[in-house]
Amino acid sequence: MAPKELSELTVFNRRKAHLLGQITRIRNSLENVESPLNQVEKRAKLASLSEVKAKIDKLRTESYGVLSDEELMDFEASLDTMEVDADNLEVSLNTLLESSNVDTSELSVKNDFANYNVKLPSINLSEFSGQYIDWLQFKSQFVSLIHDNTCLSDSQKLYYLQSALKGHAKQLQTVNDSYSSLFEALESRYENKRLIVNSHIAELLNPNKIKFESAFHLRSLIDSIQSHLRALKQLELEPNALCESMLILL
Repeated sequence: MAPKELSELTVFNRRKAHLLGQITRIRNSLENVESPLNQVEKRAKLASLSEVKAKIDKLRTESYGVLSDEELMDFEASLDTMEVDADNLEVSLNTLLESSNVDTSELSVKNDFANYNVKLPSINLSEFSGQYIDWLQFKSQFVSLIHDNTCLSDSQKLYYLQSALKGHAKQLQTVNDSYSSLFEALESRYENKRLIVNSHIAELLNPNKIKFESAFHLRSLIDSIQSHLRALKQLELEPNALCESMLILL
């Protein structure tokens, strides 16, 4: 008896389940406090995550030409969730690697803890130029690498923050020259949920036009739209609130 032919959706779901299993295993290894990952293992997990994300992109692209609109809606939503999980794990692993580098190889503290004999590390931080649409991503990385790092003094945190600011954000004035006053001033000005939402919606409504059809330009357009959709999802807007924001902007 010939084996039963599987539907295309079933095949796609099996491939998706395999990728989900890889993400789950990486998360479990990261959360295993009894057997923490060493630096080599962290880098290996990071490389595995990059491969998983590439396979998710490939699976999504293949599904566009095969699945029906109804099947594609649920299938793509589940892929988006997996991609967000993979992004969060990637940030966690990068944070652990960066923190370890700062803790063990780039900071030297005197025994009396009164003064720091520091060789300032070169951490590749994202730059922030004052665009509302970039604020939350910049803040998330900066808090993970610098703000929550107890090995850094306020003067060192101020150095990193000032080095990362460009354009209009660089010109922001504060009451005094302390780290906390500058960070609070940035939060006060740029953590404006309505303006952030409007920025993402504006990008969705006015995407970069494709001058000629090609796989590269179509992929770039899809990636751009999905990045804005993920950002809106992370802002935890209810559907009604999102519709109202779109109407207000229009």
